[in-house]
Amino acid sequence: MDAFSRDRVCGFLHTDGRLFRNEKGEEILLRGYGAGNWTNPEGFYDGRSADFSPGNPIGQEKLYLPERFDRARSLASTVRELAGTAYEKTFWPRWYRNQLGEDDIRTMAEMGFNSIRLPLCGWAFLPEEPEIAFNEDSFAMLDNVLDWCEKYRIYAILDLHAAPGGQSALNCDDGIDNQPHMFTEPESRERTLILWEELARRYRDRWIVAGYEPLNEPISTPNTLYLMDELKTFYDACIERIRKIDRKHVIFLEGATFSTNVEVYDHDYDPEEHNWAMVAHLYGFSPEMKDLYKFLLVSHRWNVPLWIGEGASSDDAMTVFYELAAQHHVSVAVWTWKAAQEKGDPSLVSYPLPQGWERVQAFITKGGPRPSYAESQQLLDAYLENLKFEHCTVRWDRPKYILRQPGIQVPAAGYDDEAFSGGWMLGNFLNFRLEDRTKLVLRPGAKVPAAHPAFGGDPAAQADPLHDLWLELAPGAFASYTLRAHTAPVPVSLRARVLEPAVVQLSCDEQVREISVPAGAGPTEIPGMDLAPAERSQVKVTCLSGTIQLVAVVFGEQKTEP
Repeated sequence: MDAFSRDRVCGFLHTDGRLFRNEKGEEILLRGYGAGNWTNPEGFYDGRSADFSPGNPIGQEKLYLPERFDRARSLASTVRELAGTAYEKTFWPRWYRNQLGEDDIRTMAEMGFNSIRLPLCGWAFLPEEPEIAFNEDSFAMLDNVLDWCEKYRIYAILDLHAAPGGQSALNCDDGIDNQPHMFTEPESRERTLILWEELARRYRDRWIVAGYEPLNEPISTPNTLYLMDELKTFYDACIERIRKIDRKHVIFLEGATFSTNVEVYDHDYDPEEHNWAMVAHLYGFSPEMKDLYKFLLVSHRWNVPLWIGEGASSDDAMTVFYELAAQHHVSVAVWTWKAAQEKGDPSLVSYPLPQGWERVQAFITKGGPRPSYAESQQLLDAYLENLKFEHCTVRWDRPKYILRQPGIQVPAAGYDDEAFSGGWMLGNFLNFRLEDRTKLVLRPGAKVPAAHPAFGGDPAAQADPLHDLWLELAPGAFASYTLRAHTAPVPVSLRARVLEPAVVQLSCDEQVREISVPAGAGPTEIPGMDLAPAERSQVKVTCLSGTIQLVAVVFGEQKTEP
């Protein structure tokens, strides 16, 4: 059974050195999505405007007050401005339930994901009032989500994305002024710890909760790094108070600077249980081992698992990078599950904005006339209705790349780690995977970046190594490519340029086929063989004679019985 399999979602998750294991002792690699915008909306995903990006420069010293609709609290105030106070009180229960319903969780399971990151906004569960009084409706809504996770076998990670007071100094922490007040105000810090105690009390016996993530992207701007010691102290205190209530669940700890700074990991944060994991966030990564290196060093040092809790890139980059991660026992959650249908939408599920929404966008971004209360209520009602899964568009193709399922092409430069031959000493134009010493050649017609002016560099060139580099295989050279989770035969073939008549061998376990191919000027399709059903297949491509430049390995759709 493959470590990705949802059949392994059973019983409390726990760490075992650098691995996650279920109650049966089986390794499980978390592969899932983050439910961004659910209880902690961020304006650039939610139809604020098509070209919105947060206005606060990173590291800006002066106070920055929220803009309309750019985070949960300013979305709340915008709804009040548009539709009135009474309407705003009914808005959030509908928003939460329509953003993430049973159909969303069921679809994640159908796609093959085994986990979900649930971002929590602090005031949705502990309102910002002097007394400590929890919002029972929000907890009831969360209970329903966890029930669906259990029904469809999806582990849930509870992520405090927006702590009381704010911890990131960014709009994503829903702070009042982009300052990390959770670290500077004793009351905000204590309310955060009280919230975690309450979460631990309520969910200590729920095995479907994989673990707790005390803070998302703490102290992420350069001018807040002076709080590093406060972050360490908070983690120690938070874990101590959680462990007095709950000794079962994994604790997921993030570093500073968008969860890319590993300085915080300087001691064992859970010495009695040793049931914690480190978290990295990686966007726009280069799909090679060097982008994992510094995180893996720390993972090995403290003998704890590594989870890429947030990130995204192109389909080709994700299919290569996340498979490399899996081969080093690294788990992954992609961001984000659902967003408004706008240009550049990064989500798997997208909802349509209602007709007339441009009037709201003009009001919240340009100071245009406010639609009347009646019209605003109608538009917001339509918006909330459109959030429901039944109105959404689903990208069924993207999970195939993330999970390495049938129906994809894997770029030749994205071969498996530690399953290739190397010996080429001269590097490549894009300095890609140099440590492997494979011969990666520039495809004909590719623009050479300006870093190589002697070769006619193009300042405007945007290099993509997975697209622009082909893997040249001489006699005896090989590379391997993984496919996962296929319950029926899958055809595998090659796209390659054949420089001279060649014999290519495809092999997978006991299956072996040799193919003679004539020389040709351009890439050609080389038929291969059908892979037998398996949880994981690793196809080895070997050049027996001649020379080929491999462009891609093509895994077709599963063959079904007629």
